[in-house]
Amino acid sequence: MTGKSARAERKVPEIATLRELTEHLVAAAKVELSTIPLYLYSTYSIRTKGYSQWAAGKSAQRTMIGVAIEEMLHLTLARNLLVAIGSGDAVRFYDREYSADGFTTPYPKPMLMREPDLELHLRRLSKEQVTGTFMQIELPDDKATELAAEIRPYKTLGEFYARIEQGIRDLSSDHLKEKIDWGRARRELWKFQYHRGYWNQNGGSDGPMIIVDEKTALHAMEIIVDQGEGARQDHGYLPDPIFRTADHPDQEVGKWQASHYTKFQDIAKGLNGIGVICDDNGRQKFTIDDSEVIWPVLDDPALARLVPGRPVHKLTEFSNAVYCYVLALLDAIYATPMTPYTDAAPFHESERYGLERGFVAAMQGVLYPVADLLVRTPLVDGDMPGVRPDANAGPPFEHYAFTTQRPKGELVALCNDLLALYPELGGDDGVQRQISLLPDFELLS
Repeated sequence: MTGKSARAERKVPEIATLRELTEHLVAAAKVELSTIPLYLYSTYSIRTKGYSQWAAGKSAQRTMIGVAIEEMLHLTLARNLLVAIGSGDAVRFYDREYSADGFTTPYPKPMLMREPDLELHLRRLSKEQVTGTFMQIELPDDKATELAAEIRPYKTLGEFYARIEQGIRDLSSDHLKEKIDWGRARRELWKFQYHRGYWNQNGGSDGPMIIVDEKTALHAMEIIVDQGEGARQDHGYLPDPIFRTADHPDQEVGKWQASHYTKFQDIAKGLNGIGVICDDNGRQKFTIDDSEVIWPVLDDPALARLVPGRPVHKLTEFSNAVYCYVLALLDAIYATPMTPYTDAAPFHESERYGLERGFVAAMQGVLYPVADLLVRTPLVDGDMPGVRPDANAGPPFEHYAFTTQRPKGELVALCNDLLALYPELGGDDGVQRQISLLPDFELLS
């Protein structure tokens, strides 16, 4: 891969001020976050206690988990960029007051600033969802007609990020009135960027990176775009890691990773299958469209569609609270500076690292088990007004308004209230126990 990609060379609308760059990066963060519930919902719809857990090689489930984690990586890189240019306060993933312009707007919703419109729906894993939505989100540049330079909407994420790349270059040069203060990023702002608490056994080797200059900023953009949709000339496969260092020089590419578009393409083709049970002809017995291996979850579940007071209503509300706790925890991480180790204090407690580890624990130990319980819960008479659909519940990933400044305490109370209805939330290593181990932080004011 060449250092200067084709997407950076084409003519794109100029970003001439720090405010314009900030607006684009905030929009980028919203785009990245909007894909995560989408991918997680389809991943949760796989019956993991059935055939898929025995899949040899790359199963669809493992692939989907890896893609979702990489979208979280892209989200942190976009926010790291905002911090690096001095605009860290411009974004807040969670606010107690719901905002139609915030990060917790409900599904279905249109993909931000995209042309033509692409409606994002929470749906079970299926070939239609993969080809009609996931592959359209990650559409490579060479599979879409280019827009004229002056048009603000984009047809691919690569086209949108090309504007940001050019804005970073222009605002790092001397020919504009404004300029990014990379010196401040090196002196102090690096401490507020997400850097640790990340691993992805089902994806590429790239991880969060500290952004302190034009070079590292463009490297971050390269990871976001190339990993998502693939570089223009790579045929869907990229060096792993994408960001090459002295430990991984360009001329020594030892392994490769597929772009998200290619991974989704393989799932649609059945190459990354749902399991290893084969028929008499040696073909996989089940596909992602078979009800035996996919939970019949509700399309676009919403708390407002359920009858208040019903057990499934309470569990769904709890899932929303857990999701918003995770978003608020990310805000707390970005508000807490890293404390670097020194010779005088080589070992010390790090509040920041504790929050980062808490984020990973909340995703794996709380958000997933609650979502898994929902997708295994059939809707019964009385759960929804009118005619009950023949479907299971699902996590809506909606806004939850915490009533106190410490969201952990509210999670504890909600979970305790559900134990009589859903005893599987308890146990030595259950959700109740995992919540007790989470960080007890205050919401940002």
